[in-house]
This record gives sequence, structure tokens and C-alpha cells, in this order.
Amino acid sequence: MNPILISKKLSLTQQWIGTTLLSMLPLIIAITYAVWEMSSQARAQQRLVMDQAQISHLSVSSQELSKEIERAARQYQLLKDPSLLEILQIKQHQLLEGLSKIKTRLPEFENDEVVSTIAAISNSIHDTSRANEATQAQDLELLYTKLKKNNSDLSAKLTDSIQTSLAHAEQELNNVLWRVLITGLLALPASLFLLGASSLIVSKSIRRLSLAIHHLGERRWDKEISIDGPSDLIELGHRLEWMRHQLLTAEQQKSQFTQHITHELKSPLAAIMDAQALLADQIPGSINDQQKAVLSILRTQAENLQELIQQLLNFNTISHGVDAHKDQIDLHFLCQKLITRYRSFLPEAAIQISYKDKADTVVGNNQLVEMILSNLLSNAIHFSHSGGNVRVHWGYCNIDKHGRAINISDDVASSACSHWWLQVGDDGPGIAVEEQEAIFRPFYQGKNKRHGSLKGSGIGLAIVKACAKQAKASLILNSREGEGTEFTLCFPKQ
Repeated sequence: MNPILISKKLSLTQQWIGTTLLSMLPLIIAITYAVWEMSSQARAQQRLVMDQAQISHLSVSSQELSKEIERAARQYQLLKDPSLLEILQIKQHQLLEGLSKIKTRLPEFENDEVVSTIAAISNSIHDTSRANEATQAQDLELLYTKLKKNNSDLSAKLTDSIQTSLAHAEQELNNVLWRVLITGLLALPASLFLLGASSLIVSKSIRRLSLAIHHLGERRWDKEISIDGPSDLIELGHRLEWMRHQLLTAEQQKSQFTQHITHELKSPLAAIMDAQALLADQIPGSINDQQKAVLSILRTQAENLQELIQQLLNFNTISHGVDAHKDQIDLHFLCQKLITRYRSFLPEAAIQISYKDKADTVVGNNQLVEMILSNLLSNAIHFSHSGGNVRVHWGYCNIDKHGRAINISDDVASSACSHWWLQVGDDGPGIAVEEQEAIFRPFYQGKNKRHGSLKGSGIGLAIVKACAKQAKASLILNSREGEGTEFTLCFPKQ
């Protein structure tokens, strides 16, 4: 049974049962073989015991008949009774039959000299007993002696034969035990191999299903879900494909709605800000201080709304990917431009911002890098207290085998490095350990509140993480409560 031949239309439970039975097959074969071998060996041992018992019986019988032949011959010599001669002849026939059985049981004795000698001596005793020669007594005594000696030799040979048979049987038993042991040792890894191979085949569909769910969790909804394997997993794959289609449709509708509503809000918002500017400049007419305060509130909230709309547009843009083109990025100029923009929004914030005072050009996607730096700067500025410090640094580094940046320094030569890094830090309130993963979720608001009148949208760091992923950059957060926050990104050199 080949695991590849397991029907893809079976359920997962049926396939697991099939693979389990398949993996047990070598063990079943090994056990069957062991039982058969041991049964055969038991029957062989039983036959051996019976044969040895019969051979021992024939050996004893041969000696007893030899003695009875000698006794009958001696009695005949004394009594000359013909019935005793008949008894002698009967015992002689019995002895010859016993010798014939020995030859049958033990083929190696077919032409044995001792067996032939015993048969010849028994005949000679019979013939000599009937003759009336002068040397009859001496001849018979000599024959009796030879018969005893040859019977002893035959008994010794039969004993040796029995011992040889027992040794051979023991060796055969050891061989059987070794074969059974080797078969068992081979069957165990074979079963494990088949179990592993079958499990891989069955779990292949589960891995595909897990990967499909992972893709759904990562919002990779553009790839069609197709699951092969057990029927119940195929059905589950169909349902996941339906879910993917629903999520993709909802995401497209959400994106279209976000894009539409933000653009629709931009026009009236621009009109409101223009009208506020006209009123603040007193073009329609003079206004008093209370009206100026109201216009200031109006301006602040309009700017807040404008930033929120821009963040939504950025988030919508990055969610659908950015063109993978590369640009020459002057980090000094970009940093200066963004700092100037945020200072205009927060003129009252006495925050010190430090960065490199020289031009450094790197290769990357300008749109992604600008969104990353813009959001990190915004966070650092808005969460720093008055008189705080914001630090922006960059340089070149390498990545170790675990993907961590090493040799982070402002002075490392570009030619010796595989990556460039960008770091934004502040000495604000820091981020609690339990919040350090949650802050990258869209619209999450931590327990620390921004300074100033502009309220955060909660998607700035989500944009940073999405941009870093598209730029293939690692993002490292180093923060402790009360000790400030530091974000470091390592970008591959292009």
C-alpha cells in the first residue's frame, strides 16, 4: 500500500487511520514472520526430540538383543535344544531390523562399518552355534567379545550423532532468533519511516491550510486559496476562499470609501481654512480679541482635521503598496524639511531637535522613507515635554545572522556595510512594555497622551511598520517608562 495512493477524497480521520495501519504493516509482517519461524523451530525441536528418543531406544535395544543373542547361543551350546537355536535366530532378525531402523533414521550410518560388523557378527554367531567344530567355543567367545566391542562403538557413535544433532538444532535456533531480531530491528525504522512519510503527506494539506490562514492574517488577500487532500480539508479550503473573497471585497470597498471621503473632506476643509485666514487677516473687517481666540481654535481644529485626513490617505496608500522604485535620498535635506514643517505647526513648543549637519545620500524609496521619518518625528515632538530633546541620527551598519543590526555608529564607512540605519529618539514618557506591540496596531491609543491641541489619529506607527515592511527594513523599538523612546530602522543598501 503506497501512501501516495491514499484517496484524496477520504476524510482526514480516514486518512489518519489508513496511514496508521500502513505504518504498522512492517511490524505486523515482522511479528508474523517471528511466529512462523518460532512455530517451525518448535516443530523441528519436537521432531528432533522424538528422533533422538527413538535412536536412544534403538541403541539400547541393540545392546540388549546382542546380550540375548549371546545368552541364547551359550544356552544352546550347553543344552543343544533346537528351540534355543530358533530363539537365537529370532533375536538375530530383531537385531538386524533394529540396525536397519538406525540406518533409516540416520542416513550417515547407511554404510557405517560398525553397523555392518555387528550384523556380520550376529550371523557368524548363528552359523558357528550350529556347527560342531572343535574350536566352536573359542570362536564363539571371540565373536561375543567383538559383538560387545562393536555395540559399545555403535552406542558411542549414536551418542555423538545425538550430540551433533542437538548442537545443530541449537545453532539453528540461534540463527532463527537472530533473523527474528534483525527483522524486528528493520521493521521498527521501516514503520517509523512509513509513519513519517504518511504523516507528511497527510499533514501537507494542514500546512497549506495553516499557510492560507496566515496569509489571511497578514492581509494577503490577493492570492487564491486552494487546498488539496482530505475531503473535509478541501471543504474548509472552499470556505476560506469564500472568506478571502469577502475580506478582499470589504477591503476594496473600505479603501475606496476612505479615498473618496478624504478627498471629499479636503475641499470644504481648504475652504474653511481659507475663510479662517481671511477673517484672521481682518480682510472683511476688524475683529476683537474674543473673535481672534475663536478663530485660533478654528484654525487649530482645522489643522488637526487636515493631519488626520493626510494620515488616512497615507495609511490607505501604504496598505495597497508603493511602487518599488529607488531614489537618491538626501537624509539631511529630508530631515530639515520635516522639522521645519512640524515647527510651523508647534511654534510654542520649546523642543530641541538635533540631527547631522551634513548631507548624506542613501538609496531607497523616498516616499516610504519620508512617511517613516515624518511619523516618527511627529510622535517624538508631540510626546516630548516642553524643553525636551528629539534626536535624529543615521549611518551605516551590518546585520548579524539573527537579523539584528551590528556596528551601529555615525562614523562607519559605507563600503564596509550592507545596510544603512535611521534612528529617532526622544526623552519623553516612554512606552510601557505591555503596550510595545499594541502601538503598531492601527488606531491604537496608548495611555500616554500627546502634548498640544492636536490630537493623534493612532495610525502613525502603523504606517511606520507598514512602510518598514515594504522597504524590507527591520524595525527595533527601545523604550522604558520615564526614560524616553528610540526607534531604529535598518534598510538594505540598494
